[in-house]
Amino acid sequence: MLIKYSRNSSVSSFVLMMVLSVLCLTPVLVSAQFGVSPSQTSNFFNDFRNRSGQMKKTAQAARSGDVVYDYEQGAYVSQADQEGFQSLQHLLRSDREISQPSVRSGSSAFAARSVGDYTSYSGQYAQGLSYFAPTYTSDPFLSGKRNMKLGPVNIGLGLYQGFEYNSNIQRTPIAVSDFISSTLLNVNVNYRLTQNNVLSFTAGIGVDHYFDHPELAAYGSGGTMLNLLPGSTLAFDMKAGPVYITIYDRMSMRPAVNNAFLGANNTQSFGVFQNDFGIAANWQINSAWALVLNFTNTISNVLGSGNQQFNRTMNSIHASLTYSPTATWILGTEGGVSFLDYEQPALNDATMFNWGLFVSVPVGKSTTAKMAGGVQIFDFTAPTVFAPLGTGDSSDLQGYYYTFSLTNQLNPRFSHTLSVGHESSINLASNFVTADFVNYGLAMIAWKGGRFSLSGYFERASPSIQSATQSDSMQYGADFYYSHKITAKLSSGIGYHFGRADFKAAGFESDQHGFSFDMNYVLNAKAALNFSYKHWITDSRGANADSTQDRVTIGVNYNF
Repeated sequence: MLIKYSRNSSVSSFVLMMVLSVLCLTPVLVSAQFGVSPSQTSNFFNDFRNRSGQMKKTAQAARSGDVVYDYEQGAYVSQADQEGFQSLQHLLRSDREISQPSVRSGSSAFAARSVGDYTSYSGQYAQGLSYFAPTYTSDPFLSGKRNMKLGPVNIGLGLYQGFEYNSNIQRTPIAVSDFISSTLLNVNVNYRLTQNNVLSFTAGIGVDHYFDHPELAAYGSGGTMLNLLPGSTLAFDMKAGPVYITIYDRMSMRPAVNNAFLGANNTQSFGVFQNDFGIAANWQINSAWALVLNFTNTISNVLGSGNQQFNRTMNSIHASLTYSPTATWILGTEGGVSFLDYEQPALNDATMFNWGLFVSVPVGKSTTAKMAGGVQIFDFTAPTVFAPLGTGDSSDLQGYYYTFSLTNQLNPRFSHTLSVGHESSINLASNFVTADFVNYGLAMIAWKGGRFSLSGYFERASPSIQSATQSDSMQYGADFYYSHKITAKLSSGIGYHFGRADFKAAGFESDQHGFSFDMNYVLNAKAALNFSYKHWITDSRGANADSTQDRVTIGVNYNF
């Protein structure tokens, strides 16, 4: 049911905000965005504000009719905006893929501060796409531009079919190889019911099949797994007076990254299903003040047998209030509370609170600085199950967090960014983990047809309790990627990853080297062939865990 509000109806706006408040305080069986870390909550708010901004722009463009749907940006844009869209930051994020801990990647570059987050892959770098879009697309070389219409409905379909040889599926000293078929359909559907009401569905849906060793499939039957990529979302966007509202249901079904589940055996693989249902509202109170509210409920369940101690639900309420009188600098306050409830008593339930201030300031014409800081309070229930079946952790947290980021677009060909932070988050083999981290990345269009990116990370983390599977750790590494457009249809790229992980109390240290080479050939405006080779070397000290892994993949992308 849709209700019309007059543009200047303050009474209607007040009633709407009261309704939203009631909804936020009513328990619902659903999920929470990105766990409880303040930096991830802030990223969600930024993404949602951008979504509201796109809604406003596209509503105006819809009146003129001069508009197309760009699936790379996930919104309607004018033809001029679409043709001019080129982001060095987007290139930087996509070029880091060699070290992203996606399934079967072989990478050990996980982030200790995000191992308790089931929502996405726990890499050292921020994910490349938004909260409301899958983390990977089926057509990375063709930039996602496609536009089919079925009556009033915009439809985008991208199909990927790949065949992979993996020499060491489990990344163990005794290698077990297999051939894997991967089919992925990237779906983008958008139906503008009215000028300010849009229904959309964005998903990455795929099937993996193991030919030689079906028992290595993390879940499913007969060696076949159904994958639903994180970020797959059904959403309804609407505008009620000055308030932009999104009701969303975000789903994922995927193999778990072993490194992200430190309580599990290193060679063990299992699946995770997660559903996030929520409602978010962005209220532009006046030209200077804006309020964003979000309620999310998350259900997370392990697929397959064992590891049921990770099953949980989480309800979160978050808010962000900003003040920007000149539309150049922003001063704000944000935070919220999350209620964590595990299905089994092996891990402890908790109430987690964080709140703080932030400021975003332009420095000159090409640099933006953002600073944030505040308090974190985690109150865990007393443990009822002790080691080895449970953590036995009775620790609570009364701490602080801060983040600082600096982004500089030196010129149209060079961009770089730096982020530094300290925060705590929930963990899987202790109540929580506290980490200090540094990220740096640069992207550069070197010359005609060539571009490269360089990224580095450092993280020092400490769990709330020391155990056989949890100890203080220090990790650092770097990633390099260079790509070159050889001809109008042929492009290639090379990459290198180095990562070191040192778990001090456990006496375990490892180095990892990753090498990649890929080629892409565009057959026509809708189809492309690609080939990739990755070689991983893991050198472990203090444990018998040395391994090598080779992956050869041949695939085809097709846009309908």
